[in-house]
Amino acid sequence: MRLVAVSIVKNEADIIEAFVRHTFVWVDYHLIFDHDSTDGTREILGQLQKEGLPLTLFSDDAPGHLQQFRSNHLSRLAAQDHGADWVVPLDGDEIFCGPDRSLLEKCLNDLDSGCSASLPLLDYLTTTDDDPSLVNSVERLRYSRPQPSSTRKILIPRPLALDGTVSAGKGNHALQRGAEILPDRPLPADFHLAHLAQRSPQHQFLRVVRAELQRQSRGRAATGLDLHYRLGYQLLAENPSLFFDTVNRTPSGLALRPIPYRGGPLKYTDTHGWERVVRGLLPYLEELATSHGKLADRLGYDIAAPTGTGFAIRELAANEQSLLAAKRKTTGSTFIGFTALDGWSPVEGPVAEAFLPPFHWGYAPATHLIVHSREAGEASLFAEILTYSDEQSIRAELNGQPLLQHNFSRINQKKSIHCPLRLIAGENQLVFHYSQCLVTSHDPRKLAVIFLALEISGVRLP
Repeated sequence: MRLVAVSIVKNEADIIEAFVRHTFVWVDYHLIFDHDSTDGTREILGQLQKEGLPLTLFSDDAPGHLQQFRSNHLSRLAAQDHGADWVVPLDGDEIFCGPDRSLLEKCLNDLDSGCSASLPLLDYLTTTDDDPSLVNSVERLRYSRPQPSSTRKILIPRPLALDGTVSAGKGNHALQRGAEILPDRPLPADFHLAHLAQRSPQHQFLRVVRAELQRQSRGRAATGLDLHYRLGYQLLAENPSLFFDTVNRTPSGLALRPIPYRGGPLKYTDTHGWERVVRGLLPYLEELATSHGKLADRLGYDIAAPTGTGFAIRELAANEQSLLAAKRKTTGSTFIGFTALDGWSPVEGPVAEAFLPPFHWGYAPATHLIVHSREAGEASLFAEILTYSDEQSIRAELNGQPLLQHNFSRINQKKSIHCPLRLIAGENQLVFHYSQCLVTSHDPRKLAVIFLALEISGVRLP
């Protein structure tokens, strides 16, 4: 049986050599499309090719989101030009795991050639217990989620790879013929893909910054794309320490499950810490700046010095948010000054893949809080709220009186809210009302918003 892997990669210099060498334990040939890597990925692939490994490299000059078109094209080539009985689509951060190739071939032989095979992803995370001296990411990352994710990847049999009416959807999670999703058959539970999407704080930095800048630079054409990186970008811009703490978590709640790496020693991979970030990011930033300069030329943008009229110099007021942020550093808490009655979840997180530090859900229809104060007086509310539903509106009341209202324009929008509070002596009722919520089959809770912080300061404690 002939197995051929196909991959689309971009800026994977820290893992690409280990990925390729390990994958060749499972396949006979590898077709790899490099999408304009600038961090050394392409150079490493070239060295592996010169070494004599059976792989072919591809690239093109087309802009835009064409990943799946490219992947489907390589799958056709794998069957047509390289005699693949089965095509194995793999991302550069997916490490094939299982007993051995002979058992894999037996399992594939037992399947109907008109049906794809599938296997799950097991997500690995960066932790504080990782050994930074290990250059090989596959050996360094040892902690995974306790259970595989619901996401599965497919292996494509030759007849379907050659069928021009069949294509793989985004991410190679399923085959489809037109609008029809074709069935697949799962491989035995011994087989899975170790998913190393979060390999180091530096890798997450590069991934988040490039994705969010790329999304913003495309304007309306990128509406709805990669929104999940927005929170990570905001967190990185506002509180880098918290960003790195979030993506480099303690192993509590994870499973110690070292990956059986079978690819042999690495020859071309360096440590790829911040040097890789610089190489991966600066060419893209120069490309953005050059594009902006050309646009400025077309628009006749004038950067001449102002004449001194038509603008005013103003004094900056004390920044309440920065004061509260400083206070959080000293108290160690982002949720203080209140007692939750209902509509408020226990603390969750951190969730590194979503760039979420510890947080609380606000449940629809409302979150009810009590603020205790020994005497009447002024206090202050500070909240960081992240939307989870489209067209969300939040309305807050204090002791039955309107306090504030905010309408969010999109999902995954984070808003910092500052508001003075006029407290009465005793119990104060603080209520957040939500216009929208989301209930799913895997989470029946009425999820409205995520509270990243909620602090009541200046309270006269009983």
